[in-house]
Amino acid sequence: MPIHPFLVHFTLSLTLLFAGIEILPALRTRIPEQGQRLIGAAAVLFMGLAVLTGWLSLSALRDRGISIPAAASFHRLLALSGSAFLVLLWIGDMRQSRLSPLLSRSIAIAGLLLLLGAAGMGGHLVYDDRLGTGTAAPSSAAAPASLP
Repeated sequence: MPIHPFLVHFTLSLTLLFAGIEILPALRTRIPEQGQRLIGAAAVLFMGLAVLTGWLSLSALRDRGISIPAAASFHRLLALSGSAFLVLLWIGDMRQSRLSPLLSRSIAIAGLLLLLGAAGMGGHLVYDDRLGTGTAAPSSAAAPASLP
């Protein structure tokens, strides 16, 4: 059973909550500070695990001689960039060096949008390119002929 999809979905749930706490002030006041720290730490932990298992999965596919679509590089770039934004935000929270609300929200929104873009690209890689499913089919395959 591939662990990467499980970790990715769990990571997205945690990062939505983590970023939501930064973006929506009402959440910050309703969730205790210790809970916010726990959510942030869990999001960062699962981001790291998702990145690691994604890298290992890609290496395993390459080792088996499976052609990797170029979109996989874009997926990796989006995922690493979004993770970097949110990790930096989490480090700032852990150091209790509160950024201005506007900057904090901007970083959270940017990180979240990048991760959601990576998620969309990951969906394309799995459902359109069939990458990692055992039945890889390139996305550059010809479109079916239209009916006359």
